[in-house]
Amino acid sequence: MVTGLPALLFGFVIGVAVSGIGAYLALRSFVYNELDLTKEEIRTAVKHLSYERMPPEEGTEG
Repeated sequence: MVTGLPALLFGFVIGVAVSGIGAYLALRSFVYNELDLTKEEIRTAVKHLSYERMPPEEGTEG
């Protein structure tokens, strides 16, 4: 069995991974259930948001 510092680091990494997975599942559950959105609606929203954040092309300003 692993003891000492390697065990502490291993435990930390496992804890971070489990926390990340839990947060992802909670967010996904919220979006799908509470906001009542479908996958296609989410994809469309992400496309629109990423389009709005794109920098303007050269020569099209003003």
